[in-house]
Formats: sequence, C-alpha cells, structure tokens
Amino acid sequence: MRKCKNCQQPFTPKFSSLEKYCSDEDCRISYALEVVSKRKIAQEKKTKKEWGVEKAKMKEKLKTLSEWKQEFQIEINTIVRLIDNGYPCIATGTKNGKMNAGHYISVGSNDTLRFHLENIWIQSEHSNTWKSGDTIRYQNGLKETFGDEYFEYINSLQQIKPIKLTIDDIKEKIPIARGIIKWLKLQEKQFTNNERMFLRKRFNYELGIYN
Repeated sequence: MRKCKNCQQPFTPKFSSLEKYCSDEDCRISYALEVVSKRKIAQEKKTKKEWGVEKAKMKEKLKTLSEWKQEFQIEINTIVRLIDNGYPCIATGTKNGKMNAGHYISVGSNDTLRFHLENIWIQSEHSNTWKSGDTIRYQNGLKETFGDEYFEYINSLQQIKPIKLTIDDIKEKIPIARGIIKWLKLQEKQFTNNERMFLRKRFNYELGIYN
C-alpha cells in the first residue's frame, strides 16, 4: 500500500511500485499536471543551456583583436607570476601588497613585446601602476638580479621587428599558454634565478611568437 500524493488516501499501485497517485480522477489530473510541469522545466533547462552555449559562441565571434589580446595577456601574466612565485618585486624588492606581472618595455611603447616573457617580471602593483612602471628601479633590479649582460639582452628585445598577431594566431596560442600554466602549477617549487631565465626562453619557444 502507498499513500496518494494528492488525496493522501492509501492505494495499491497497479503498474509500478513507484506510482504516486491513486486512480481517482482528480489525482490522475494532478499526476498529468506534474508530468507536464516536469517536462516544461526540463525543456526550459535545455533551452537555457543551449542558449548559453550559443550566446558564448556569438560573444566569441564578436570579440575584437584587442579583446583577444587582453585575454591572452591574462594567461601570459599568470605564467610570469608562477615562474617568479616567491620572489619580491623586481623594482622595489618588496613582497608586500598585490603582485602584478610588470612589463619592462611598456606595451604602449612597443606592442610587439607585450607577450615576451623576458620582458615581463614580478612587480608590485604599487610600483607597476602608481609609479608608471618604475623604470629606473626596474632597470636596477634586473641588473642586480641577473647581471649587466642579461640586462643588455633584454634591452635588445626592442630590435625585434613588429609582429602583427591575428585573432586566429592568438586563439591558437591560448591553449598552449594554459598547458604551460598547468605544468607550472604542478611543480610546487620556487625556481632559481637561472631557472627563471631558462623557463622564459623555453616557454617563449613553445608559444612560437618570437622564434
């Protein structure tokens, strides 16, 4: 015996032990309405999900080159912060406050180098944003940490000929960057200064922008 979900009267299921309603007409109507309601909810969920997928596709198609660059920059900056994890700001030597991935040669002065990992190092937000890049102290930090020869090499990056990435180019690079991020997260270590330089060269090569 079961208790009818609608009238609360006991009844004996005829077809299945999972039956919730007795054979009373009002209860059969309640059952039919419940079935219709469940189907409507299921259809609404399906429609909402399909619209979400379609909306995401439309949004992606409408993204400008500038928006794609910004999205890729987030991945590049994450790579920088993971390689430099545990190190202080390259310009000020502080570990206090929020840390950014700061460009030595600014994006405004040389857009080609915006994704070059050897042009981006861990930098405090205060130094990076409020000190407009903090160029002089950034230079001193690079020299003191990596030596004059490497500093001169970083300066020489400005000689790289302009590179014009397309939307398709960037869409191709984003999954590669995410794979690098996944690998870095698995390392769970603080890299040496030599490793910081080596990994930047290695990942620049894997990303294939500056080869």
